[in-house]
Amino acid sequence: MRKKTTLGLVLVFLLGLAAYAATTIRSQNSAQFINPRRGEIVEAIYGLGKVKARRRFEVKIGILTDVQKVFVNEGDSVKKGAPLIQFSESGLFRAPFDGVITLVAAEEGETVVPQAPVVRLEDLSDKYVEVSLEQQGALRIQKGQRTQIVFESLRGEKLEGQVATIFSKNDEFLAHIEVTGGLQPNVLPGMTADVAISVAQHENALLVPVAAINNGQVIVLRGGKRLKVPLKIGAIDGQMAQVIEGDLTENDQVLIGKAK
Repeated sequence: MRKKTTLGLVLVFLLGLAAYAATTIRSQNSAQFINPRRGEIVEAIYGLGKVKARRRFEVKIGILTDVQKVFVNEGDSVKKGAPLIQFSESGLFRAPFDGVITLVAAEEGETVVPQAPVVRLEDLSDKYVEVSLEQQGALRIQKGQRTQIVFESLRGEKLEGQVATIFSKNDEFLAHIEVTGGLQPNVLPGMTADVAISVAQHENALLVPVAAINNGQVIVLRGGKRLKVPLKIGAIDGQMAQVIEGDLTENDQVLIGKAK
């Protein structure tokens, strides 16, 4: 009985070893060689954008007072001139434009403090994307540059736009992006998106896959031998990289994947 158990364990070990060897061979065979190519590459600055409403109205008061009447609830659509809230000291506030109520922070009979937002109204028909940028990226951003906007929840859909303004606020560098055709009604203020701002376009550039580059060099197959070739890289679009300097031509074969 003990011999059979030992034999079974040995068999399981050998099968596991064979499976590991097969996996290793497949991993090695996954490496492939491709030729660099000539083409166009667009250099972009990337940032995280946030949707904002262009018109936004907040009711704030300058004195300590009580709420007499609240006429709206969060999510309500109101027309210009509709009553919003009334205070015992500051009177009645009305909507300055058509919009949606996105904040009601007080109840009737409650005392509110000065300068605290009590009611917020936003025009959800007119939205833009605001992008926060690092200083190095902000230096290369200009009005009119093309952009691509991608919302994670809208898989596969890339929205087009352009830079409307770039400015600084509280030591933060911001760009406002106008989306071509506007944003869909279901895209609401506060939602985030990945934004790529095109800052340069290079024609007839020598391109290699980013996946082939390791520590600033690629492995090239020449005369049946593998050589490590250092490169100076320029623009990167996420998948391909522009070769600015380096001993590399379109006739070379560049390794992608793990080397054997």
